[in-house]
Amino acid sequence: MEAHLTRVNGGHLVRIVGPGFALVRAWEAAGIPLSVVQRAIDQKADRHRQGAAGRSGRPLRIEFCDDDVRALFEEWKRAVGVMADPVAHPEHPDTLTPGTLEPSSLPRPSLSKHLERVSDRLSHLLGRHDLPESFLDQVNQAISAVAEARDRARHARGAARDAIVTAIRPLDAQLMAAARLVLSPAQLAELQHQAEGELVAFKGRLAGEAWQQALGATMDRLLRERFNLPVIDPDAV
Repeated sequence: MEAHLTRVNGGHLVRIVGPGFALVRAWEAAGIPLSVVQRAIDQKADRHRQGAAGRSGRPLRIEFCDDDVRALFEEWKRAVGVMADPVAHPEHPDTLTPGTLEPSSLPRPSLSKHLERVSDRLSHLLGRHDLPESFLDQVNQAISAVAEARDRARHARGAARDAIVTAIRPLDAQLMAAARLVLSPAQLAELQHQAEGELVAFKGRLAGEAWQQALGATMDRLLRERFNLPVIDPDAV
């Protein structure tokens, strides 16, 4: 963790001692994967560099990353389907099940704006020369479908909006399947190993089916990050 913090601080070493060390131990006890912590630190560092404290040249300390780490961990748990900490199941200490999300009371985001952002992310992939044509063809097809859906979504409400979302929902699975075909068996095995590492704090307490679901969801997220693929389904964001 010190090595990662040193890198984001441009080589300035900030020791993790005292309250900072206790904080990192608390993250570990909560089962927060190292990769989640590192991504949260990166996010905080980006904002730190843009703010007044960053301009003054003061290094980022680990204590200031707690809110980002815990917020990103909540997102990770929702994506993976684990809605309990590995140390907090007093009634059934040996099992965990995929979480059930409560319906949000907040207004749903603009579908057309969401699809516009999706289209921008997908379009950036077309400029990459390290991806095979077969995968880029799938991206192109997704861009066309998203563009059509975006035009229809501008004034869609209620059932009309739901119908558009239902129509584009399969695009996520199609792109993920195409991305998997890009990777070699060795690369897929490494991706699974990385996913298992993220879930190690939960492994002994997830039921068989729940473990497979969590592993699959984690692999999908890592694959999405590897190819910088957006989430097309707005209800899955």
